Amino acid sequence: MLYKDTIKEKQFLKLAAQRGVCLSIYLPTTPLTQDAQADRIVLKNLTKAAMEQAETIADKRQIEAMTDYLEELQADDNFWQFQAHGLGILVTPESIKTYRLAYAVEESAEVSDRFYLKPLMSALQPMSAYVLAISQKSVTLYEFTATQELEPLDVADLPADFSDVTRITLQRDRAPAGKLQGDEGARILQKQFLRAIESAVRPVVSGSDMPLILATTQEFQSMYKPLNSYDMLADQGIDGSTEGLPEEEIKQAVSPIVQELRQERIQQWIDLYYQRESESRSVTDLATIAKLVTHGQVSHLLVEVDAVQYGTLSAMGEVTLSDTRSAETYDVINEILIRVIENGGEVLGVRAEEEFPKELQPMAAILRWA
Repeated sequence: MLYKDTIKEKQFLKLAAQRGVCLSIYLPTTPLTQDAQADRIVLKNLTKAAMEQAETIADKRQIEAMTDYLEELQADDNFWQFQAHGLGILVTPESIKTYRLAYAVEESAEVSDRFYLKPLMSALQPMSAYVLAISQKSVTLYEFTATQELEPLDVADLPADFSDVTRITLQRDRAPAGKLQGDEGARILQKQFLRAIESAVRPVVSGSDMPLILATTQEFQSMYKPLNSYDMLADQGIDGSTEGLPEEEIKQAVSPIVQELRQERIQQWIDLYYQRESESRSVTDLATIAKLVTHGQVSHLLVEVDAVQYGTLSAMGEVTLSDTRSAETYDVINEILIRVIENGGEVLGVRAEEEFPKELQPMAAILRWA
């Protein structure tokens, strides 16, 4: 099992509002406990680098407090026993917060008057999905994680099988008594079964932005979709009965669908950008975006999450760029995306290996008005 932490937008913005001496450390990790010692050594080295930066903005007491937090974390055998593929550590002289990430991150140690949060964007917007596998003999809701693992979820009141809802075994050649006869009766019972599934799944997926992929027969897919109330139900599903199908085969079928849905989302963003370009409602210049976002004019922002530009951004949106990292500067791209979210805008974080035009790198904005 992969041990990972989630982060919600409200929590993200609370971290973004933090001011003072803020230390942000990120490192790739391994979920294999026997190999975790190497990760602890990396953290030790990043701690040293961070404290050297902190000397310019923190006093001796503050540095000692943050060092103590990190050394205690390094020595915590229980903590290192349960890891994922990446780790984010946010430290102030008063607190330490850790985030086990389902994806790898680059090693970094950033010290400033605010946290460096851009590496958490993929946790805020995971490339994952729900998978609902339905057959007459079993029903399971999975989460397909960012590391392409298929994890069963506990769902209260989820029917175990068809007979759990209808109290009968569906047999068209032995139609139920009364009015439920033949194919017509079978469809009524099937809808009853699927309606019970939808009712149980709804509270689990509600409020999420992860797609829901159906893994079942085409007949059940066509019957389930009209009953569904979740906005992110994917048009494309895994066709065929999952009865007796190994989870590994379901996982292999899900992966290309999730990749396709992700690329579709990026392409929809790009199409909207060029549509708005003809209306003078799109821009790629960083300094211009910084001014516009400060006034709440940016509705959508595409950001290359691996790109970094050091400098400062004033309360009025004036950018001062720097070629070097220091405790007096921070990643301006990080600050811009935070302001977009604070003003109710939508941020789409993409990685360099994903398909999007170079002219939109490292960021591009769609405006609310011209």
